Amino acid sequence: MLKIGSVYPIHCTNRGASHALFSLCQEWQNTDIQTRMVFSSCDPGCRISNMVEAIPPILQKFYYRFFHSKDLTNSITEKRFLQDIKNFDVAYLWPEISLESLNKIKQKDKPIVLERINTYTGYSKHIMDKAYQNLGISLENSRIPTQEKIRKEKIASDLADFIFCPSPEVKKSFQDAGVPDSKLILTSYGWDPKRFATTISAEKSSDNTVKVLFLGTICVRKGVHLLLRAWKRSGIQGRLILFGHMEPAIAETCGDLLSRPDVVHIGYSSKNYAYAYREADIFAFPSLEEGSPLVMYEAMAHGLPILTSPMGSGGIVRDGIDGIILDPYDEDAWVESLRKLVDSSDLRTQYGTSACQRAQEFTWDKVAAKRRALLLEKLNIS
Repeated sequence: MLKIGSVYPIHCTNRGASHALFSLCQEWQNTDIQTRMVFSSCDPGCRISNMVEAIPPILQKFYYRFFHSKDLTNSITEKRFLQDIKNFDVAYLWPEISLESLNKIKQKDKPIVLERINTYTGYSKHIMDKAYQNLGISLENSRIPTQEKIRKEKIASDLADFIFCPSPEVKKSFQDAGVPDSKLILTSYGWDPKRFATTISAEKSSDNTVKVLFLGTICVRKGVHLLLRAWKRSGIQGRLILFGHMEPAIAETCGDLLSRPDVVHIGYSSKNYAYAYREADIFAFPSLEEGSPLVMYEAMAHGLPILTSPMGSGGIVRDGIDGIILDPYDEDAWVESLRKLVDSSDLRTQYGTSACQRAQEFTWDKVAAKRRALLLEKLNIS
């Protein structure tokens, strides 16, 4: 039996990135792989037998009130993980792991498998430098990776035996950075049907207004400013719904577009985000830099036709089959495609039906099985 120890020094909510790790390890646990996850802490509903909280539950309120800092939390979590590294065959490491811990694991002669949620840091920096400069935002006030973070990424990639790349764009970014192709494992993320049992088959409201949905962090990295500009130019009689937390840079530079009566901003809530998919007619996601966003799998599972960028497609959206893939900066094409989908309910149904069928190939059980096979092949385990 292969024993995999994984660590991600964040609080596990079983949403976002922590949901991906949680789901993969739980599916592997049902096979011939034994997994153990180490998080800094977790929501009570996430506590299961193969999860370890580095900060004991009884101390968490006290710790997060008086001592919490990212560096200290990471250090505590990594030390807890390293205590038992001798009991595992493979170290499965998610972002934020320190170089110090990576070197200690390497000294133990344990295979290191990195999970890379987004593109190579230097690749991301190039994209984001351009985006913030185009908006006239000072780079000092932006969310752009630093040179130090790029340096650490390079060292981590050198130390790693293998790197899971959740989309072709992520794999390409590591190839361009000089990481040997033999280290890179092209894979995907997935979605959990149980989370959406009450919304996928539910009836939409009787409102006939066409609704275009963006769901995620409303930020420059995800190209929301570009979507707002295209929406204004399209002149569509409908609603653009932005669902998620908003980056200040978007609020500051797009105030006039956000104040339009046909643009609705809804702050993120884990309790009602599933219903946003159900009520939408189109999913628009012009991301500039991504890995393989979980929202894309979920939107497709709800039968939504997709308008997205190559980054936003996550390697799963098929152009002209599940939706339309566009250069995020090609405003004319976005205006034309928005109009095209809004004007044709038949095309929306065609793309949406195909997207829903496509999503069935990416439930977490199937994704985990594919990843297991790929990893065992790399490790030369039959």
